[in-house]
Formats: sequence, structure tokens, C-alpha cells
Amino acid sequence: MHLGFQEYLAAREIRSRAFEDETVLRELALHFGESWWQEVGLLMLALEDPSLFKPYMQEVVKLPAFIKHTSLVEASLTDTAEKSAWPFFELLEIHPGKDKELWERQLYALKIAERLDPGAIEGIKQKLANHPSLDIRKWITGKEEQAFLDVIRAEHGGYELIRIPGGVFMMGSPESEEGRIDWEGPLHRVMVPDFYMGRHPVTNEEYGLFLKDNPDVPEPEYWADRQYNQPRQPVVGVIWDDAKKYAKWAGLRRPTEAEWEYACRANTQTRYYPGDKEEDLDRAGWYNKNSGNQLHPVGEKEPNSFGLYDMHGNVWEWVEDDWHDNYNGGPNDGRAWSDSPRGSHRVIRGGSWGFDAPYCRSAIRYGRPPSLRFNDLGFRLSRPVSLGS
Repeated sequence: MHLGFQEYLAAREIRSRAFEDETVLRELALHFGESWWQEVGLLMLALEDPSLFKPYMQEVVKLPAFIKHTSLVEASLTDTAEKSAWPFFELLEIHPGKDKELWERQLYALKIAERLDPGAIEGIKQKLANHPSLDIRKWITGKEEQAFLDVIRAEHGGYELIRIPGGVFMMGSPESEEGRIDWEGPLHRVMVPDFYMGRHPVTNEEYGLFLKDNPDVPEPEYWADRQYNQPRQPVVGVIWDDAKKYAKWAGLRRPTEAEWEYACRANTQTRYYPGDKEEDLDRAGWYNKNSGNQLHPVGEKEPNSFGLYDMHGNVWEWVEDDWHDNYNGGPNDGRAWSDSPRGSHRVIRGGSWGFDAPYCRSAIRYGRPPSLRFNDLGFRLSRPVSLGS
């Protein structure tokens, strides 16, 4: 209690001095990411009339800490009394030169600016299309391609889904695949009809709307933990039935295991959708070597060719199917493999922020009790093209 009071008083004092001495916010920004100053900065941003978000973030974006502590940036965006996209657009106006650290900060600033002011991004797309950073050029190209995707939103909550064209694929992994586990086989042919798949796992922001509409539903585990409760982080600490209740409220359903893998692979047969190497995974998802041992907001990594994010790593995802030790006897038409009565375990897919690269492959699968709540387990949703099917 005393520490919290100290932090609040420090935030008030910094705020008071900042109106007279512009170097005060610069000094505070130099401590961005340090645990001792984290709550002080967030409390200062929560104070209004007027908000100091703009001048403070103008100092933060100049520093390597801006890209090093993205979870704190997201918390700042959540806690501030008033948001502004201006500091992020200012960073994008700086000539990129050959400074790759600046390129990383500009890419992150671009993603934030697009969220805060999507219309304004249109005015700088042409300029950024010639940026020396391949990642920024690919982000711009990806946004242009996504404009042509068939996208729908859930009946309640606005969860976004992309139409996935059906087709035939080889589900599972070949015996020669590095990191393979026996229960990923046998490799078998599956035909999947068209369906819609969530662009990313369900976020805390989206799940919060569900809780508001359903006050009798208990909050997930870790709901009050700042490490896991930022709006754009995937919701975690949810059991299999929680996902079912959210899906019913949203007018959707959990994907089948075949749909999940088909959507993840996006017409590839490599270990990860960008390729077979660990550096390919680094482009696509958060795992133990690049996550900083923490959960990340959705949509920060490279999407697959269907436009889906976070299929590799960040969080494991519940699917509809019961767990079976192999694919022998399973359906080959994309349906869920559900026992009657239901089995003791359900399938989870995708890997997470705390796991090694082999446990984030397209073929990776595990079975877990449906009552499991964990800090790296969430879900995404799907829908048939025809609601009658």
C-alpha cells in the first residue's frame, strides 16, 4: 500500500514539474521499462486535463526501450487518459537511413499508428512503400492485399474472420520432419470445405465484451494480472467450455483440428508456414527464444498467405476435437473427431511463447483436460460459410 501511494505521489509530482520543465518527461522516458518506474509512468498517463501522453511518448519513441518493452507500450496505450497517434507518425517521418534499430521502432510505430488512426496511414503508404526495411515494405504490401480478403465480423463482439478457400492437404507430419512426435501421424489426405477462420486468437478486449454481456460468467484465470490482461493480448486462462460459451455468444464455433492445421499451413507443407528453419518461425510467431518470456499482442508477426496471424506460438489454442494418440480412424473430410461420450482430453494446437521452436510447428498437437487453465492457452474461432451447415 505504501509503495502504491509513493508511486502515485511521484506521478503527480512529475506531472506538475513537466508543465514547467520539458526535460522532466525526457528523464522519465530514460527509465522506460525499469520496474521501479513502470507504475509511476502509467499513473502519470492516467491523469488528465490535459493528458501528457503525447509529449511523453514523443520521448519514448526515440529510445531503444520503445521496441524492447512493447508490453509496457501497450499498457501505456490502455491506461492513458487520452491517446494520440502523433508521436508515432513523427517517428515515421524521420529519414530511415541505414539504422536498422530505427527501422524496428518505425515498424512498431506504424502498427500502432494504424490502430489509432487508420485513415491517416493512407497518406504515408506511398512513402513507406520505398522504405529500406523489408519488413515495413511487406507490412504495407500485406495491408493492400488484405483489403481484397473476404472478411466478416461476429454477430456479437465484432470478432473478425477471414474466408479460407477449401482444398485438399496432407495433415500431420512426415516421419522425416525434424522435431516430429509419433502422434502427428500418420500423414494423411484430408479434404476441407470453405470456412471462415479468426484472423487472430480472441483477445482480452474481445473477451471483455463477452463478460460485460454475461455478468454470471467468471473471469478467466490471470484476468487481473497486468502481464496477461492487456487489451490486444490473447485471452488466456480459459477452459474449453469458456471458449464454447464465447463462441455461442458470438454466433461462431471452435475450429476443428483439420481446419486449424489447414488454415495454419496455408498451402504449405513446411515445418512453419514461412519455411523449415527456426529463423522462419521467428518471422511468424512468438516462442521462447524471441518472446522475452512473455505474452505478446496479436498481429505483431508476419501473417500467412490466408491473412491469419499468430498461428505459430504466442498461445496454444483449443480446438473442437477429442484427443487421439494418432490419426488412424479419423475423419478425412474436415469434421471434428469427437467421441461419444466425449473423451477425457481435448486437442490444443500451435505452441506458445514459452515453448521451443519444434513445439510451434504446423503439425504440433497435444491433448489436455478441458478444465485446464494456463497462462499460454487461449483460442480462436471459426464458422462454416453457410450458417446452416
